[in-house]
Amino acid sequence: MVITGRGIVSPLGVGIDGHRAGLLRGRSVVCRSERLSRLGFPLCSVGEVPEEPLRNSKTTIPQKQKKLMNRAGILAAIASFLASEEAALGRTKVEPTRVGVFLATWFTFYDLSSFIRYLDDAGSGQRPFVMDPEKANIRCVETMNPVDYSLKVLPNLTAGHLAIFHQAQGCSRLIADGWRGGLLAVSQAAQAIRYGELDVALAGGSESPLEEGIFCELSSLAGVATDGAEPHRTRGPFDARRRGLVLGEGAGVVVLEERDRALGRGAAVYGEIVGSGCSAPDPSGHRERSLGLAMRNALEESKLDPEEVDFIHANGDSTPENDRAEWRALDSLFGARVAAVPVTATKSLHGHLLSASGVAELISCLIMLGEGVVAPIANCDDPDPECGLDLVRNTARAKSGAKRALLNAVGLFGEGASLAVQR
Repeated sequence: MVITGRGIVSPLGVGIDGHRAGLLRGRSVVCRSERLSRLGFPLCSVGEVPEEPLRNSKTTIPQKQKKLMNRAGILAAIASFLASEEAALGRTKVEPTRVGVFLATWFTFYDLSSFIRYLDDAGSGQRPFVMDPEKANIRCVETMNPVDYSLKVLPNLTAGHLAIFHQAQGCSRLIADGWRGGLLAVSQAAQAIRYGELDVALAGGSESPLEEGIFCELSSLAGVATDGAEPHRTRGPFDARRRGLVLGEGAGVVVLEERDRALGRGAAVYGEIVGSGCSAPDPSGHRERSLGLAMRNALEESKLDPEEVDFIHANGDSTPENDRAEWRALDSLFGARVAAVPVTATKSLHGHLLSASGVAELISCLIMLGEGVVAPIANCDDPDPECGLDLVRNTARAKSGAKRALLNAVGLFGEGASLAVQR
């Protein structure tokens, strides 16, 4: 199962070239959001997609369809267009029923200002902060735009929009699995091709957690870092003074197809998915066991030994609990060799893109394998003394001849996902 197209919309840039430049530069682009600050949010340090290249890229989406998409859908459509273009799918005859879409996204929310007006109009008038059910139903039926509500709020329709956009009539699947959803989307797409269900799949993740209604909920999570005086200097993963994750928006999509088919049509191949694994939360709460199981499953499926892994892209979300669980899981799996395997974690550069993180980081791994370099972890100046990993810190490291990488994701409750990819 090979990757023939890559599309990325991230705080580092829109498209492969912009993302690559930011990735190898190794400096965090986390900044203070003036929009969120004006709305009164006390937490405003985030990873935002650059507005100008995003605005230019929106022209790739038909205006009629764009009106029916939420922001996560728009980001996904742009990323999928870029991936499809790189894979040259438009110049290849593909039976529509043999093309599928696997997309991970989690959060959607009705426009906040419209929702607040709805709540205000639905108030009982007799008791403050109490809704009158009859008024609420009347208000919903008479004034709420059903097209706007259903097509922008129901998560599965984000995948549906992509299927329409690409005329994909095969499997259309939405994976609402949070932090690790993107890796699961790629894994399920690869399996569909392996079992002969599809010839081509667009697999990815998209998330827009900086929309007001969603951000209001997520910014209150215990694992989210508080604002610092210099947002771009927020402590990165595995740093002794890390304070938690930074929220970011973005989308990543890859085109997957069977190797012989890709080579037969003369497509460029950017990498191969050789193994995947996932695991449920550990019943006793030991997150390292869950992630260790996911990594072992990925390596077993790929028939790789830990000694054959050239570098690791850690989940690295900067939460003390997950960082600690990850280095313990890696120590258990790799043993004495763990100190000799370079480890990176690019959430430190662009923030946690939630459902989009796994695929954005997969694309980052493909770039690193192609360039023969490992991108750095930003703002890891004072590594946690308990962490025995070979952390690539603050400056990219040459790794010529690197062929294989292991990629991790950890969910909100400690569930794990891993992917093994090779050049």
